[in-house]
Amino acid sequence: MGKINECVCCREINEVWDMCQALVLEGERTEPVSCITEHPGFLPVCINKYVLRTAWKQYKQQYKDSYEGPEHKQYRHVAYRQLARWCWGFLGKDVRVVLPSCAVMCIRQHYPPPGPEDDFIFEGFHYADE
Repeated sequence: MGKINECVCCREINEVWDMCQALVLEGERTEPVSCITEHPGFLPVCINKYVLRTAWKQYKQQYKDSYEGPEHKQYRHVAYRQLARWCWGFLGKDVRVVLPSCAVMCIRQHYPPPGPEDDFIFEGFHYADE
């Protein structure tokens, strides 16, 4: 991760860790998963390209001037939004949260930039006023 405030484990973020523990409360497991990327909902919500395409269309409808760049960047962008919506719910305009680095790295792994990763610099987390 590019900045120190981005190096956060999913166990350190209450809203994310609550998702892991909810599996026990809902009777789906006897123990929580050790990482949000192991949650049975993570792949369908944050990685499945068909879900991400649908979420992207909704995003474009909501934000008319939305980004129209390469597909891998669209998928990463909307996957991060999906994770935030799944764990925090509706945040409101210009409200941003730091996502767990394990989830960010998993999303980047599934939707990498073209070419060698060494040649690409990820933008990283920004607060709304930056």
